Amino acid sequence: VENHEAAPRYAGVTVKNCKIGPSPEWMQNCLRAAGINPKNNLVDITNFVLFELGQPLHAFDAAKIEGREVVVRTCAEGTPFVTLDGVERKLTADDLMICSAERPMCIAGVFGGLDSGTTEQTKDVFLESAYFHPTWVRKTARRHGLSTDSSFRFERGIDPNATIYALKEAALLVKELAGGEIASEIKDNYPA
Repeated sequence: VENHEAAPRYAGVTVKNCKIGPSPEWMQNCLRAAGINPKNNLVDITNFVLFELGQPLHAFDAAKIEGREVVVRTCAEGTPFVTLDGVERKLTADDLMICSAERPMCIAGVFGGLDSGTTEQTKDVFLESAYFHPTWVRKTARRHGLSTDSSFRFERGIDPNATIYALKEAALLVKELAGGEIASEIKDNYPA
């Protein structure tokens, strides 16, 4: 994490050999009751933990993380970035980003990039859980006209002490519901 003021806590864990498929009916029913359409077991797990604990998570396809490194930082003013909705946005120097060693992958706390998520071909997943400063997330979400379940929670402040608990729960659910094997220790960047 290069900006500890904007991202005071960032944690992740790798889960390998996942099998993407539908989530169990009970989880799909819980998500529908919360107004979310089920997608697949990995995406549904991150949404389930979000609504259960209030902690936003993201599941990255580990194979798409260039340099096998995740860095939280800002990018140069005017950097083009395509979000999951297919819209190209111009980043400002104040937009906190989750990046690989080579390029931005997500607008931190707000919205994923077009190539940041999992697909039916995903086998290995990097699960991310973080605490982003509410003011940074709110300003970025407003600049880009984005309001998401994730930004809604970060903007109002979440509990930074729930970050690891939620990450562990998600990893265990991926192990149980997607047949994955937890393949790394939790990396917890929490300087304060």
